[in-house]
Amino acid sequence: MGVLGARQALDLCVPTRMPTTMLQLPLVWLVATTTATITPGPHAQVPTLEDSHHGLKLLRQRLTPPVPPHPDPPGDVGTPVLPVPTSHAHPEELPSLGAPLKATELPSPEEPHGAPEELGITANGSTRAPTPSTTQEPPSTPGTHTPPCPGDDEPAEGCGEPTGVQRAAVAEALSTFALRFYQHMAEAAQPDANLLFSPINVAMGLSHLLLGARGETRERLGALLAYPPDLACVHGALRQLTHAPGLFSAAQIFYHPGLRLRPRFLNASQHFYGAEPQALSGNESLDLLRVNEWVRGASRGLLPGLLPLLPPQPQLLLLSAVHLRAAWRVPLEAKETVPLPFLRPGHRPCLVPTMTSKKYPVATFTHSHLQVQVARLELSGGLSLVVLVPQGPPGALGNLEQALDAPTFLGLLRRVAQTPLQATALALPRLHLDHALDVVALVHDMDFGLFLDAELCGLAQGPAVTVDAARHRAVLALDEAGVEAAGAMATSVARTVPLLEALRPFLFVLWHDAASIPLFMGRLSDPQP
Repeated sequence: MGVLGARQALDLCVPTRMPTTMLQLPLVWLVATTTATITPGPHAQVPTLEDSHHGLKLLRQRLTPPVPPHPDPPGDVGTPVLPVPTSHAHPEELPSLGAPLKATELPSPEEPHGAPEELGITANGSTRAPTPSTTQEPPSTPGTHTPPCPGDDEPAEGCGEPTGVQRAAVAEALSTFALRFYQHMAEAAQPDANLLFSPINVAMGLSHLLLGARGETRERLGALLAYPPDLACVHGALRQLTHAPGLFSAAQIFYHPGLRLRPRFLNASQHFYGAEPQALSGNESLDLLRVNEWVRGASRGLLPGLLPLLPPQPQLLLLSAVHLRAAWRVPLEAKETVPLPFLRPGHRPCLVPTMTSKKYPVATFTHSHLQVQVARLELSGGLSLVVLVPQGPPGALGNLEQALDAPTFLGLLRRVAQTPLQATALALPRLHLDHALDVVALVHDMDFGLFLDAELCGLAQGPAVTVDAARHRAVLALDEAGVEAAGAMATSVARTVPLLEALRPFLFVLWHDAASIPLFMGRLSDPQP
């Protein structure tokens, strides 16, 4: 039966072009004085500079934060100038959003020089802090009541350039983390929903936060990322992996001028992630434009923005982004793209635009126990597209997702990488995916309570901070030309931990979450009746 006959016998997908999906993953860590969860509506629009007639003019203005009436005490740094250079691919493509603050614009103590020592994860979960000779913070002035940060006074062992063994360990950890993260995404999603995320971008965001984590939080966050507990130099190895050929990565820090960021964190942020601090203006609309414009530039325009709004009174924004573009090693002809039926469980077959070839070079094998065909198509720049197609009924994908474990998953990827190419009849649908998710909810699903009482004193001096929201978005486009993808993530860190003191008469309700009914209700007026 020809294509016309197939159109008559099957339902047509409307639109015939699949939903647009590009892989864009910028990361933003938002620190707010009050807890604010970012939950944009389904039709929320992300502001861009074009939305404001005066947007570009405002962005050109120099943003100089107010100078405090008194100099900060030693160790309280507004914006240290970090001399460590970090190279990036395509640096000219990032927008210039105001000149970085100079040392003369905010009073600060003598700044540390040189690259920071790596903050490694030791076998017992303790922190390897930088050596006192490079980034040690002077003691605070008496009366400032700055709480100590565990591990900050401990010497660190120098890492130097990561070894091949260290890079391989971090690369394996990324694959393990990717599978675990995906499996939790799949469990939380509808069975027939599209999923997409960037493991490298999410890992960048969480690892950046790891620089300021201490104690049990550092140990649990490292385990979440699948880093071996005795592995040092994870940040240096991750930096090399994020600058692999064909991949562009970038990071940035926006901060409230009154936030006293720790010099050690700022030094490490620039050295390992290339993030340089810039002050927020305090104008919410303007700051939102600056953040989204950075995201658009870092994603090479694939992601017009990330945040539809900022949390109230943001204190710290940690942004990151990744981008890649690659062509097929063997071109696919647009004239060979035809509508073919796509089978979905519980639905009638649906015609979708499908790229075809009678003899396309594909590396493929079938795993008999898992009943899955694994195939690899080569792209430029040393990249490949690997697909895992379950055999049997269309609903077998769920069984495969549950059956995979990290060693098996890594074994499949390594085996197909060594499998020789052979001429293969190919039918591959075009992809255009766009997916956003709540990272905090997923992290709590993987390690409940990790961010509820997180020890993040390594980020800033003063009151404790806590992660209260994180937003990730990935976009990927796959067609006859090849693949282009970008990713972004935004995480909110509240400046002051919410406080509950039930030290006066109060009303209470024992509530059943699943049934949405009150089981008991009362009032406590006297705790010692």
